[in-house]
Amino acid sequence: MAHSIRFDRFELRPQERVLYFDGQPTSLGARAVVLLSALVQRHGRLVTKAELLELVWPGLVVEENNLQVQISALRKVLGTAAIVTVPGRGYRFVVPLPQRGVSERQGGEPQDSEPLSVLPVPVQRLWGRERDLDALDALLPAPLITLVGPAGIGKTALALAAGHRWRKDRPDGAAWVDLASLSPGGCVVTAVSQALGLPVSGVDRLGMLGAALRPLKVLLLLDNAEHVLDDVAMLAAALLDTAPTVRMLVTSQVPLRVDGERTFRLGPLSIPSPGASVDEALLHGAVALFVDQVRAIDRRYVLQPDQVDAVAQLCRRVDGLALAIKLAAARVPLLGLHGVNQRLDERFRLLSGQSTGVPDRHQTLMAALDWSHALLSPTEQALFRRVAVFAGGFPLSLASLLVEAPLPEAPDSGLDEWQVLDTLGALVDRSLVAVDAGESPRYRLLDSMRDYAGLKLQDSGEQALLQARHAHAVADLMDEAYEAHWFSADAAWLAQYGADIDNVRAALDWAALQAPDLAVRLQGAAGPLFLLLGVAPEGRSRGRQLEAVADGLDEGPATTRFWLEHSRLHWGVDNAAMRACAERAARASRRANDVRGVYLALRCVVGSGMLDADAATAVLREMAALEQPGWPVRLLAQRQLAEVGVLRAQEHMADARRVCQHLLVRAQGAGLEGVVSASLSDLAAISLALGDTDAALRISQDILSRGRHRRDNFVVHALAIVACVAFVRADLVQARATLSDFLAASRSRSWEWLGLYAGLLALLAAMEGRHEAAARLLGYTEQTYRSLGARDVLAVYAWSRAHAAVRDALEPTVLQRLMEQGAGLDPASVCAWALERAPA
Repeated sequence: MAHSIRFDRFELRPQERVLYFDGQPTSLGARAVVLLSALVQRHGRLVTKAELLELVWPGLVVEENNLQVQISALRKVLGTAAIVTVPGRGYRFVVPLPQRGVSERQGGEPQDSEPLSVLPVPVQRLWGRERDLDALDALLPAPLITLVGPAGIGKTALALAAGHRWRKDRPDGAAWVDLASLSPGGCVVTAVSQALGLPVSGVDRLGMLGAALRPLKVLLLLDNAEHVLDDVAMLAAALLDTAPTVRMLVTSQVPLRVDGERTFRLGPLSIPSPGASVDEALLHGAVALFVDQVRAIDRRYVLQPDQVDAVAQLCRRVDGLALAIKLAAARVPLLGLHGVNQRLDERFRLLSGQSTGVPDRHQTLMAALDWSHALLSPTEQALFRRVAVFAGGFPLSLASLLVEAPLPEAPDSGLDEWQVLDTLGALVDRSLVAVDAGESPRYRLLDSMRDYAGLKLQDSGEQALLQARHAHAVADLMDEAYEAHWFSADAAWLAQYGADIDNVRAALDWAALQAPDLAVRLQGAAGPLFLLLGVAPEGRSRGRQLEAVADGLDEGPATTRFWLEHSRLHWGVDNAAMRACAERAARASRRANDVRGVYLALRCVVGSGMLDADAATAVLREMAALEQPGWPVRLLAQRQLAEVGVLRAQEHMADARRVCQHLLVRAQGAGLEGVVSASLSDLAAISLALGDTDAALRISQDILSRGRHRRDNFVVHALAIVACVAFVRADLVQARATLSDFLAASRSRSWEWLGLYAGLLALLAAMEGRHEAAARLLGYTEQTYRSLGARDVLAVYAWSRAHAAVRDALEPTVLQRLMEQGAGLDPASVCAWALERAPA
């Protein structure tokens, strides 16, 4: 530092600890001069209170008001504008100094200590945001970038990291302005000018600030702008016009909507898929942040392989929000990982903290969302709480049906279609509602947002009304979907309606208790959805709970459709129930002269496999007579599917293969993926029955390949056929490996068709010499066949071979006792007996 520094009419001599004015010493004490020297040496920089206390009173513990007293003394001599206060942060000396060489700076300070370079130090590593930071870089040299995202997602941390990366290209420095504590009405310009050390006054403060910044290449970072949006937008527009070399990065929950603005919408932190390794999981920002925050409390914590899925689940349930992940991690040392996951249903009580120096809105998830909610207009608040009634997202059409209800406090305030569009768009802009891109956009609330909106809905008194509207709207949508199903390709139909399965579930849950007749209508309409999404067990279970209700209803179209779809959901699981429900639907359809209804019900009657050959043939003839010109391929395919099943049961395999091949071509052309899978499954079984094991194996592998990309229940059938081929070829190693996969596939599908092919498990045990296990498995298989009411050809083959082997190895009384024990096995026990190893 030079022996003296001159500015205005002053001369500062730090070594003498004296300040001169017009050549005469001032009355400032030595401590005040040391303080002034510290500020002058860091000219233009924000010098924090903590830094000044250490510089002026080194090694001493003094009260902060001592610093304020000395600052006041300096201002009395230098003038009030010489030292700028940055509220809550520190002070900046802004009186212009003569040009100084590097040797005059303290120790040759680096370039990042030049005037206006005032950025907080990042408090942590930027976990999982490296790609976002690079994407932000790609928006440069845009003069105005707004970083948009919901509360708690990590906008501030990313903006701060970007600020430190970009300030080296701003020769006149950078400044950080936290707007959270401001209120609307012109305070923004004052806060920015103070942060920059460019005090302005008078009526045209904005014009003065723009003029002062016009020659400067400054980076200006404005944090938390959503509640002073108009003021920030006015400031940004003015600086874009008057100070084109200034770069602005703004964080907000909603864009500024200023000409020249580039918006960067920040998404949740990435979360690994199930089954990831520790190393793979730590590459995802959500897990890396979680682990870092737990280690901040417990340095011994190490993520274990068996914890990865639980951590990923936790991060997923809090929507990948950085704030929620931090708050959840803080609870782990006390509650454990399992305990935190268990308590996430009470997330607003769980996700809270008491951190010193952290704003209130970042102390709890509830406070963060309260901050966002308070910024909404009454109409926006109403729509926000109402969309909480949706589950898993919603299309615009469904929202329009639901939100026309007036506000309780304003009976004439019902929203029309255009108001819904505008208000929903405003919620999207504010990052409270997410929109999924696509030809037909869907809207959704993150889980945390939905839970919060649900609390507001409960408090509003509208919940009962909206749940009723929701259930009726979903029923209308599924009525539409049911009719469209018969005329649509699977992929197109699922793309339009498949995402609403959670809305169907929520509507069914409500209707089952409040409007049972509506539940019956909705259950029937949703039958194809349960089937094509591969969740038939759930659909069947829900239907069984409504059987008594449907029994008491008149035989209208909705009730008849319920019995028809309930029949289809029992295919391969309970053939007797399938037939009984189908015959009931057929009788009602005949009385209503519903040709299509009769046709579909007959397909289920014959598909149950419980008719003798003559009766099955007669049903097929009646179905053919009912067919009408112009029927879509999906309808016509029903008779061909039934015909293949009848021909297989009568062991006319060549004819069955011919019909199946014809059906396969038609189904592929129409995009009926479910029918294609069913046809391939039949064709593989037919090829095996004809002794063509190569074709059976090739077709089954095709089914397995297709099934990896969709919840295709025919994967289970294909694995059973591959196991059969292995048995035919006496390859027990392959049979065991395939049946292991078969059990895993059955487990993931709620044990669908486990019983149908349990004979294969008994055959494996018998072929490996585990005769007692085989006997138990035969008992389970026999009990399942009684429930099914019919047997598949492959099942008969496996059961017969296994039974013959066990009968020769065990005494009849022992065999009978073990089979009786096996009849009571549950699926988990079946797996254990099936895959136990024979003793060496």
